[in-house]
Amino acid sequence: MASYGSVGKAAQAHSLSQPAASIRISAMERRLGLRLLERSPTGSKLTEEGEMLAKYARNVMQAARELLEFGSASRSSEAKRLRIAGSPAISEHLIPEWLNRSGFSFGEARVEVQAGNVDALRQLIRAGHVDLAFIDGWCQAGSRVQQQFGDDMETRYICDDRLAVVVGSKHPWSRRQSPVTVKELASAPLVLRERGSGLREFTDELLRTAGVAGSYVELPSSAAIKQAVATSQRVTVLNISTVRSELAEERLKMVAVDRELPAKPIYAAWSEGRGLPEYARELVEIAASKGSPMPVLLPGQATKASLLLEPETTAKT
Repeated sequence: MASYGSVGKAAQAHSLSQPAASIRISAMERRLGLRLLERSPTGSKLTEEGEMLAKYARNVMQAARELLEFGSASRSSEAKRLRIAGSPAISEHLIPEWLNRSGFSFGEARVEVQAGNVDALRQLIRAGHVDLAFIDGWCQAGSRVQQQFGDDMETRYICDDRLAVVVGSKHPWSRRQSPVTVKELASAPLVLRERGSGLREFTDELLRTAGVAGSYVELPSSAAIKQAVATSQRVTVLNISTVRSELAEERLKMVAVDRELPAKPIYAAWSEGRGLPEYARELVEIAASKGSPMPVLLPGQATKASLLLEPETTAKT
C-alpha cells in the first residue's frame, strides 16, 4: 500500500480483491498488536508503525530476491564446473587430450583435475569432491581396477593401456630390426619406477624370468624416467599412454620384444547415487569412443601398427 497509495490499488497490483486485502491487513494488525492503517470514510493511510513495517518489508523482499539470484547463479556456476581425478599417467597425458578433443570451451566450463592412486580416487568420488575419475591398472601394485569400487560406484571401460620397451633416439636398439630378448633387456642398464607401483611389479617379474640382473636407476615419475632415457644409453619399460608424444616426435623409440607385453584397462568411475553431470557425461563418451588414436611404427615396419590404446565403445561393465 505504501507504494500504491491505497488498499484497493495495492490489492489490484497483487491480484487480490480489496476485501481480501483488508482482511489480511487486519489479521496482521492482530498478530503484531499494532495499528497499521488509519481508516476513514474517505480512505485509509498507513500509520507511523505501518510506514515502519512497510520499510522493513521492502528490505526483507529485496534480501529475498538477492538470495534467490545468488542461488540461481551458484547453480549455473556448478553446472559449468567439472571436477575430474585420475591416475597420475592419465591425469598428465590422457585427460588433457580428451578435453581438447571434446570441444570443451574453457571460457564456459571450469575444469579441475587431480591425480591420485586407486584408494585416493575412490575416496574423492565417495566424498563428492570429484564428479568423475579415470583409473588405470598400472597405478597400484596388484590392483584390479574394476573390483576396487563397491556397489555405490558406476564404472565404464574406456580402453587398454599397453606396455612398451623404450629407448632414446641415439640408442643402438632404436635402429635394431630384430626383437630384443628378455635376457638382453634384463642385462641392459635400466631406468625403473619406484617399488610398490604396478609398473615396477610387472617389470621385476618380467626380468626375474631372465635369470640375470643388470644395473638400474630408480626414479619416482614417468617424466623423470623419460628424461633419463632420452639423454642416455639406458632402457625402460613404460605404459604407452605416457610416451606417445615422445614417440611421435622421435625423441624416444619403441623397441620390439620377443614376447607380447601386457595391457591393463582404463576405467571411468563415478558415484551411482549422484550420477554424472552433463560435462562429465560428455567427457566419458569422448574418452570411450576415441581412446588414444596415435599409431606408432616399430623399427623396420612398413605399415602402421595397431592403435596403442584400443578403445571400445561398449557400455560399462
